[in-house]
Amino acid sequence: MVLISAVFHAAWNFSARKAAGNLVAMWLGLWIGCALVLPGVIGVFVYRGLPETVSAQAIVCIIATGLIHGVYFLLIATAYEHGEISLVYPIARGSGIALTAILATLFFEEYLALLGSIGIGLISAGIMTLSLAAGKTTQEKGPLKANSNLPAPPGVISLALAAGGTIVAYSLIDKIGVGHVHPVVYIWSMFLLAAVFLTPFVVKRYRGKLWQTARQYIGYAVVIGAGSIGTYLMILFAFTMGPVGYIVAVRELAVVFGALAGMIFLKERFTIPKAIAISTIVIGIMCIKMS
Repeated sequence: MVLISAVFHAAWNFSARKAAGNLVAMWLGLWIGCALVLPGVIGVFVYRGLPETVSAQAIVCIIATGLIHGVYFLLIATAYEHGEISLVYPIARGSGIALTAILATLFFEEYLALLGSIGIGLISAGIMTLSLAAGKTTQEKGPLKANSNLPAPPGVISLALAAGGTIVAYSLIDKIGVGHVHPVVYIWSMFLLAAVFLTPFVVKRYRGKLWQTARQYIGYAVVIGAGSIGTYLMILFAFTMGPVGYIVAVRELAVVFGALAGMIFLKERFTIPKAIAISTIVIGIMCIKMS
């Protein structure tokens, strides 16, 4: 399930990059995701009935993860405006893998096997190597031709690292949250809050041309919405069944799919360091599988 989610995750990030990180596409995707999951939310309430009470811990988790996801989408959209997917994606997804595993051990007492820990280390090393290789390629090629006012790669790297920090935060919060709220209801609430959070930024940035931009990027928004909510719904169910450190690490096979898509379809450069990094990630995932 986690591996399947990785494919969907790479697909929606590829669409986000194709849309040049357009914030309207991200924002509209969140609303589309909410609409897609709404029948499931209704089904959960019909089957299980409305809860008599909702714990304070559940409410705190939903509000916190909704706001953090809003920040994540804002950061990732800005990063994709200026950076290649083979640079932004590995840094954002991989920068917090080891930290997530460490914090999960501290907070949830999820003790990892030696081979699993080695696997997490290999995945982290492979992803950071991939990001360094992509960053070097970006500097050699110069800024993307689509925009002559792009910031230098270090600015893109900072955005991607910040997005990675939000991933660590919401992963740990969501591990707690799905223990109190059904995953379908939880993810719908999360996406709804994230969409509401982004609305003022979208309205301010695209004042006067919001609906024109929405029509232009509707195809990308559908893929972003369906892909993002579908992939993370699978992850939330996985959180109820296994250690968050392993799940977050294995999920980052999406980085391999994303990097390959960037090289094949966006003609981003293939290099030996990228090949070594991808191989390291795959070996790390095999170590986790065998642990």
